[in-house]
Amino acid sequence: MSNKEEWNRILQIVGTEEYAADTDFEKHCVKGFNTTRTLFYIVILFGAFYLIQEGRIIPKNQLVYLAILVAMPLSIFVYMKQKAKLHRELNRYAFRECYPDKGLSRYMSFVPTAIKKQMIWSITQYNFGYILFRLGKIDKATECLKLMQDSSETANNMLMAEHLKLLIALYYHDFDTVINCANEGAMLYSKASHTPWNNKINYDLQMYGAYAGSCKNNEYFQAYSVLATPQERPLDEVARQYYLYLAAKAQSDYENAEKFRRYVMENAGTTWYGNALREDFVPQRKPDNYPGYILNIEKLNNPSKVDRSRLKYALIGVLIVMLFYLVPRLF
Repeated sequence: MSNKEEWNRILQIVGTEEYAADTDFEKHCVKGFNTTRTLFYIVILFGAFYLIQEGRIIPKNQLVYLAILVAMPLSIFVYMKQKAKLHRELNRYAFRECYPDKGLSRYMSFVPTAIKKQMIWSITQYNFGYILFRLGKIDKATECLKLMQDSSETANNMLMAEHLKLLIALYYHDFDTVINCANEGAMLYSKASHTPWNNKINYDLQMYGAYAGSCKNNEYFQAYSVLATPQERPLDEVARQYYLYLAAKAQSDYENAEKFRRYVMENAGTTWYGNALREDFVPQRKPDNYPGYILNIEKLNNPSKVDRSRLKYALIGVLIVMLFYLVPRLF
């Protein structure tokens, strides 16, 4: 399936009317990144060709040689700095602050600029599902999770799917599914890359798995201990306080329940957690395709080592290097 077709599948879930693209973000961040990346490719490809061809096509020149030695690492530095800025701004409201509506608008701006380039759709599907979940669009989040059924092949990608599945199960107080996600997540984490985000996912899986176990056994006081550590990200802290509120309410600890409730109401932003504490709140019913993702046992035990969508780009890189080496030697 082409990138355009994959993007259209996400658009059918999200819709295009409610969440407009963030044009200011696109203008000041996305376009700057795309320009920097283009210049980076030009410098790296030309520099690599000049060095590999060894004067066979372009005569050797000491000044050009020195300029390339300076330009190549400089272009890498500028590109990595701009990339870090893009990722920070792209994910600020989606994964850190309590304004997932702004995060969705930024992703609606960014993805169309990237679909002609390398795209890892399982990650994109997870990102949109995560944002939609935080907005309280549980049915739409489940649809995104469903897309990950076929696109997730590696331990990294399946770990993300388990994370989204766990969050949705928590919404419905489906503690058995939450515990199962935590157990499967532990197996996947042992085979996944221990990146900062995967470390966070594993932390969430195990923390909320333990929380679900406490609630399932009606040991709500134990949930206090499970959720005792304040979270760095405001979005995670609001979620933690919300589930502490549920535990306090379940054991009639009204003083703490009010403290947790007040924190959530004051800090929830545009997430669903604040609305969930209102008297007229009606949870969404479970989607027909709930839980939306079933982990294949064979994949769990033997996940792919490399995302196949990345292979063609690696092959293109190898082919370019071979051409840079062989073509000058034909002259």
